[in-house]
Amino acid sequence: MDCEYSAKSCTVVFVGGEAPRPEEAEAFFSGIRCIGSVIAADSGLDTLEGYLSFFGNTGLDFSPNLIIGDMDSIRDKSLLKKFSDAKVEVFPGDKDFTDTELALMKAHDLAGDGESFIVLIGGNGGRADHFIGILDTFSFDYRADCWLCGSQAVFFLGQGKRLLARGLKKDGYVSIARTSSSFEGGSIVTDGLEWVPDAGKKKGMPSLSNRVHDEKKGLASFYAEEGDFLVFLPLTAAFALA
Repeated sequence: MDCEYSAKSCTVVFVGGEAPRPEEAEAFFSGIRCIGSVIAADSGLDTLEGYLSFFGNTGLDFSPNLIIGDMDSIRDKSLLKKFSDAKVEVFPGDKDFTDTELALMKAHDLAGDGESFIVLIGGNGGRADHFIGILDTFSFDYRADCWLCGSQAVFFLGQGKRLLARGLKKDGYVSIARTSSSFEGGSIVTDGLEWVPDAGKKKGMPSLSNRVHDEKKGLASFYAEEGDFLVFLPLTAAFALA
């Protein structure tokens, strides 16, 4: 577990729906060195404004570079004028690619060299089809590396990758899911959890509401031996991907 818990650079995508309050995401962003590009998808601009204000004195700048979507659900339309320096791309409401997907595609374009860690914020609660739609993005190349929703951080763990977590508490649930493209089979190896994910469960979620075994150490590791997985951690956990 000897590694640096941080990310070199972070590209942030704000989307509509419920999102962690900025103060709830403070621990997560304490491990981020800098913010690169910032994209707001439609009403994600409302959430962005709160993060910009809260983190204003920390050196992390959440000013938007791009505002994208059909603009049908922004609560405060004056924000478009407030952030007039940002590029705006308007799309029709009738489309199969959601505003979230369009924003994630742009995030990958802006990241360019692939070094940036892409964080998606929002999209929790509300319509179940929208929530499932976001989960489905983890099966595509334009996926986020991490999704902050509710009180959890959801990490994409591709085959051959390792996730390390520390600062875990007994009441901080840890869950593991397969992506929609790897809904069955695969193998994930864990260490430090209360119980080993059910190796006999070949479909669906390998482990739900697991927890750290030793709260004093607060450490757990996850290795995607075969297939792709999603790891759900509390927002308060520190993380490292290798």
